Amino acid sequence: MKYSLSLGRPFGIKISIHWTFLLLILWIVAINVRQGASTPEVIMSILFILTLFLCVTLHELGHALTARRYNVETKGITLLPIGGMAHIQEMPEKPKEEIMVTLGGLVVNIIIAMILWAVISLVPAYSFNVDLERVNSQNFWVLLMYVNLFIVIFNIIPAFPMDGGRLLRAALSYKFSRLEATKYAMMSGQVFGAIFAIAGLFINPFLVIIGIFVFIGARVEYSQVKFRTILSDYKVKDIILKDYTSFSADDPLQKAVDKLLNSREVGFLVVKEEDVVGILSKDNIISGLSDYGKEGKVQQVMTKEFDRVEGSDSLSKVMMDMQKNKYDILPVFDNGNIIGVLDQENIQEFIMVHSALHEKESD
Repeated sequence: MKYSLSLGRPFGIKISIHWTFLLLILWIVAINVRQGASTPEVIMSILFILTLFLCVTLHELGHALTARRYNVETKGITLLPIGGMAHIQEMPEKPKEEIMVTLGGLVVNIIIAMILWAVISLVPAYSFNVDLERVNSQNFWVLLMYVNLFIVIFNIIPAFPMDGGRLLRAALSYKFSRLEATKYAMMSGQVFGAIFAIAGLFINPFLVIIGIFVFIGARVEYSQVKFRTILSDYKVKDIILKDYTSFSADDPLQKAVDKLLNSREVGFLVVKEEDVVGILSKDNIISGLSDYGKEGKVQQVMTKEFDRVEGSDSLSKVMMDMQKNKYDILPVFDNGNIIGVLDQENIQEFIMVHSALHEKESD
């Protein structure tokens, strides 16, 4: 995610904090100052938020490490003012596995709360009988225990794509198809998203942000599942473009510019002795013009490292890989021979056509 500061890579998973997290700290400071809190109390509140987000990070790591058990990797974890977000490549489709990955995060918070309960119970200096109105050294760990329990309770609300919504989707998947289960979970998520947003107007503005995130996120995830479902029955060779333009590595950029402006192609192949040695995207051409001018050579700006896609590959998987690696086009091969190209624009058009047909069949 853009504008994020890396905090490290525990277990090989990149942890980042988004710049908007500073807004949460400023908001906490402003609330405390307005309530007449002393400087030590303000500092204690900031420390509490930082400790809380350590718990949130552990929660997301719980999801990520459980997903790894099912050979699903996590690209990273981003900390936002409204919580953490684990960028899991793709949630397992088997209901049992999705349940386990979802519970992996919730169990972490339960364990943290149990440890804090034991410490507070056994250490004479701590007590449950404390004032919880404002964070201080006496109630710090008690508050943290309660907040971890609140995280569990709040997250099991069936507001997809929150944890509770994912549990709902997994449970529905035992009776319905993955797409239907996601649709019903999305509907539940959007209802709760609207409730959160309305309640936030009277209770806490962060609930408004969470509500909007849930409402939009539910729709986005449903769309992704629908697209994958549509593409799941197709191979790459089913939609390749056989009529494509290629350039030599020694061609001037001007030649690529002329073709870009006079065609609908979003990218081109670069070939040498009938072998593909690079791909040339619109972004490559634009940045190349800025660096080298029209006289620059294609080989100076082309992308030299790219995936070699087979016509028999799953279209759904290749689409996700293209989005992840930001490829506009890729060459498609069959037994080492190039048979065409696959481009993002053509995939999107294919999805729109079949999505419309899918909606018609659902009526």
